[in-house]
Amino acid sequence: MLFQHRKEKILNLLSESNTVRIHDLVTRTGASESTIRRDLMALEEEGLLTRVHGGATKVKNIGIEQKMSQKESINHEIKAKIAKYCSTLVKPNSQIYIDAGTATLELVRVLPNDKRIQVVTNGVDQALLALQRGINVTLLGGPVKQNTHAIAGITAYQQLERMNFSFAFIGMNGLSYENGLTTTNLDEAMIKECAMQQSHKIRILMDNSKIDQIYEFKVNAPTQAIILLNKQAKVNSPDTIHKLANHFDLHFL
Repeated sequence: MLFQHRKEKILNLLSESNTVRIHDLVTRTGASESTIRRDLMALEEEGLLTRVHGGATKVKNIGIEQKMSQKESINHEIKAKIAKYCSTLVKPNSQIYIDAGTATLELVRVLPNDKRIQVVTNGVDQALLALQRGINVTLLGGPVKQNTHAIAGITAYQQLERMNFSFAFIGMNGLSYENGLTTTNLDEAMIKECAMQQSHKIRILMDNSKIDQIYEFKVNAPTQAIILLNKQAKVNSPDTIHKLANHFDLHFL
């Protein structure tokens, strides 16, 4: 198994549990103990986990957003599955909004390129991938965030106010019962809210690693917004999911 595959498996196991043991990682990956120890050292250097005696623990980055390269490895298979489902919702000749983020980047990767779809996005990576795939794309203007390659600010906001979308596909950093939907940047929070307000239908793409995570800025979603989660979220956080279901429309894939 290549390092990238072991990395994804290790991070997925950490998203399900606060701690993983080296013995369990050896069993799950088929790699040697020395290889796993080197993997954990490399992932700790990336800031993705903390090594402890006999294993590793999850790093809680409340209020601190990881780089795109770091986030792409977390729950990649889950993000790809949710993105594939979202791609089936898009109708021909429609204008859709795709938010910045790793889950929405997976959507651009599988979006049909033969339906004359017009994509509007604040994600630099999303725009470049759409162009490579032959999809019509409009990239909003403004300053670019170093970590996430997302564009946010007054220019992007004013552009969005003049647009209408059949669908908005939104990424999010955290979801909790106490604080609802949250993200790490006020400008991005406003962009997300504006895009949702301009959209007929809304899907918020998340996974179980986002449950009970809280960041500085709240994002208010319209009542027609549907939050897409993987089924593991119900297993890992049953009490939280039960409470959230009273306030949000949750859909499990």
